[in-house]
Amino acid sequence: MKKTISLSKLKPGMKVVGIDKSWLETPFLSHHFVIRSEKDIDKLRDSGVQLVTVEVDDLTIEQRPSEEPRDEPHGLQELPAEDSGNDRTILSLQKETTRLLTRAFQQVRINGFLPTDEIRSHVRQTVDFLLHNRHAISLLADIHENDDETYVHSANTMFMAAAFAIRHQMEDAECFRWALAALLHDVGKTRIPEHILKKPGPLDLLEWEVMHQHPIYGFQILRKSPDPEIHGLAAQVAVEHHERLNGSGYPHHLGLDAVHPVSRSLMVLDIYEALTGHRVYRARSSPRKVIHYLMNDYSDRVSVPVILELASMVGIFPVGTFVENEDGEILMIQKYEDAENYRGEMTVLKIFGPGKKILPRPQKRKIPNLDPTTILRTYDYRAVGLTQEQWEYLMGGGAPGIT
Repeated sequence: MKKTISLSKLKPGMKVVGIDKSWLETPFLSHHFVIRSEKDIDKLRDSGVQLVTVEVDDLTIEQRPSEEPRDEPHGLQELPAEDSGNDRTILSLQKETTRLLTRAFQQVRINGFLPTDEIRSHVRQTVDFLLHNRHAISLLADIHENDDETYVHSANTMFMAAAFAIRHQMEDAECFRWALAALLHDVGKTRIPEHILKKPGPLDLLEWEVMHQHPIYGFQILRKSPDPEIHGLAAQVAVEHHERLNGSGYPHHLGLDAVHPVSRSLMVLDIYEALTGHRVYRARSSPRKVIHYLMNDYSDRVSVPVILELASMVGIFPVGTFVENEDGEILMIQKYEDAENYRGEMTVLKIFGPGKKILPRPQKRKIPNLDPTTILRTYDYRAVGLTQEQWEYLMGGGAPGIT
């Protein structure tokens, strides 16, 4: 069985299966490990961990033996500087991608054409790396730098898109197509003047009119490529990634039903990466604040299911989200102690019991944290068969019409 305890009760020999922080907020390779020594506990304490979930047997916490177990070889490991068995890391791949894009986009500025073979080869290597080193996906929130933001943003969006496709268990070829489209989605900015791209402040009306042309420019550039995946899906994503649900996007003011499904997902990843990354005119925002913004201030413009999938991928569960755990139970996140940052004690409503059987009444419970590794998938209210009225009522604590 599992039990959540304070860090002060943690002892060598105990097996940790969860902590009160997202894996994006700690320097540890995994949140499943055996405590080998007091030094491991000190590392957790230094990272701000206060509560841990441990596996316990019939003995009480105080009765657990403190000697080091022999059948658990893996203790607490910090993220390595380089991945074992592989010369690359996610950070080195980002640097390689940035250098490649710098050369490729300069070539576009000069003659209007992309070095297709080099780009395809690099995207294939990146997707292969993520497929074989899936733990590296957990580092995506920490790869932002202050270099030329167009290149770094495109590189990071490619990593996010590949990780998103891998998470959805898409075929390798489809993961490649997602990553390729994401890498090239902003190629149209090669035709935008540098003084607009790097302006250290808000753009004026005329500058925005120029900037709003970059999706069209991107489409025109990519359509010239003889590569079918570049002049096809990549070109379509380039022209559609700034369209929005309510028609307020650009350049063609299309609704989401009129754009490609890949564009619907990549526009959310694009926004998330842009807001969590550095910009010359503003500081980066935390992943939690960006997810909060997308759910509360931007959900009328992009796909809510995609926001929820992204939130789950980065280990954040917004208020109103339905999550399915390993036991087949479905819970709704009703509130957090710290509502803006999704931190602290959580109030959840259990809607479905094991086997996804709906309960006679939702069961309210308070928990210290939710271990992302125990969550199989996330849903919005429509996916679990509720009406908007029922969902809104649940958010307020009641349960109309649920039997």
